[in-house]
Amino acid sequence: MTQRPLKIALVGCGQIADAHLGEIRKISGAQLVGVCDRAEPLAHQAASRFGVPRTFTSIEEMSAAVHPDVVHITTPPQSHRAIAEAAFAAGAHVYIEKPFAIDAAEAQQIVVAAAAAGRKVCVGHDQLFDPVWLRCRQLQQEGKLGEIAHIESIQGYDLSGPFGAALAAEPDHWVHRLPGGLFQNVISHALYRITEFMTDQSPQIRAIWRDLRGGGFPTDLRVILWGKSVSANLVFTSQARPVQRMARIFGSRRIIEVDLEGQVIRHHPGDALPGALAKIQAPARQFVEAGRNLALSLERFARSDIHYFAGMRNLFERFYASIRENTPPPIAADEIVRVTAIMDAIFAACREGQLTEAAGGVH
Repeated sequence: MTQRPLKIALVGCGQIADAHLGEIRKISGAQLVGVCDRAEPLAHQAASRFGVPRTFTSIEEMSAAVHPDVVHITTPPQSHRAIAEAAFAAGAHVYIEKPFAIDAAEAQQIVVAAAAAGRKVCVGHDQLFDPVWLRCRQLQQEGKLGEIAHIESIQGYDLSGPFGAALAAEPDHWVHRLPGGLFQNVISHALYRITEFMTDQSPQIRAIWRDLRGGGFPTDLRVILWGKSVSANLVFTSQARPVQRMARIFGSRRIIEVDLEGQVIRHHPGDALPGALAKIQAPARQFVEAGRNLALSLERFARSDIHYFAGMRNLFERFYASIRENTPPPIAADEIVRVTAIMDAIFAACREGQLTEAAGGVH
């Protein structure tokens, strides 16, 4: 028997909503039934561009009219808890765009509310399901990296882009009201590339943030994390160009660099040939690897599989499948709370920490 499509609705018709609506439309077995925004013109323009049949200005009105199976929440995080609880009460499962909540206490309240209603909840950690990250995970699961010792996660950011420009121009922008400011809205991507391999509940953290652009709010962040067996560095930079998203994973068998912009993995397995021959072996290996990466990229291009939000669509599909099949969601509730709590600790360390100038210098 053919299952009916899942009815999908969305609350919050801002910038990231376009990505959600565009990817949902590509998924077989998912049917967009409504969009909601307190600013009615925003709801109408989103519905018009993405072919959504109904628009609403409240979650309660939308739930009563179209009875969605899944509600996507793409509003500022200050409103996530109230909207999620209203959706659970109406019988919907909920997908919440990052950041999931204001802090770990509120994240815990959301997952408890989901469990009490017998509904599933998922967070928008979509880069964990990007095709290149899935290849990275497969390498680790196959034992090709060995024991993970260290991760470097780098998140570039362009403050001159549309969102960054709005943030700089609006002192009362909702991002400035987050405990972690700009970083709370962005660094979950860089952080969960670390927590994928660092499973500690409460790693030791040292962190500092600075305003490097003179805009009155911190723009750059450096974090050191120490777990029981894994360490990590997290770098958020608004200065480096080109803007990059990447991770270097240091294992006992090999080191890899995962380039999310270029959609490639570069391997550093160690060179087996002795002496000067190793200097020839390394570039030869890199040349062969570049050819393999090119072939893989061409294959994905032919399948229309190379695009920025491929991980988002993969995560949506897995979340919807967990609803249909009554299986665990792709990201566990405990993991949502754990990552949120580590973010809280990073921001607390930034507020408490101070850089100390080194004594001495050139005389």
